[in-house]
Amino acid sequence: MTIDTRAIPENESLVIEGNVVDDIWELSESDIVKSAGPLKFKVAASIVDENLLVRGDFLAPFTSQCPHCLDTFKFSVNLTEHSLLLPIEGNSTIDLTNSIREDILLALPSFPNCEEGEENNRKCPASGKFNTEGDFEEIEIKEAKKSLLKDWEELNKLNLD
Repeated sequence: MTIDTRAIPENESLVIEGNVVDDIWELSESDIVKSAGPLKFKVAASIVDENLLVRGDFLAPFTSQCPHCLDTFKFSVNLTEHSLLLPIEGNSTIDLTNSIREDILLALPSFPNCEEGEENNRKCPASGKFNTEGDFEEIEIKEAKKSLLKDWEELNKLNLD
């Protein structure tokens, strides 16, 4: 997505609306998150102190695989009233692609779950099927402290001089 700064009227904003259909995300094949359509945007671009200021809304659809039930689900990252400030530095056209990609990828959920997808009121089919409380043995605190103290005693014996 590039903006020609010469098209922006002085002391005014230029409203730009459209879609980016190219796959700008550079996601690898092994990623569980995949692009599911074009990036939609509606922004106002203006020049402020030798910088390009772009403010507006960005919407990017994605699909992912739920780590619990392994179902594929669709969700969107929506950056509303988002701002980008980029130096013009004598360039007449400025490419916003890297900045937008970075901001949207940072907004992706760390652990996407199918209950957070676009399907309203979805309950994960695997919810409640795994009880992890009984799967782990509790460690005796006294034994752990003794073991830790023993390790430090051995380290204190080292002469590093």
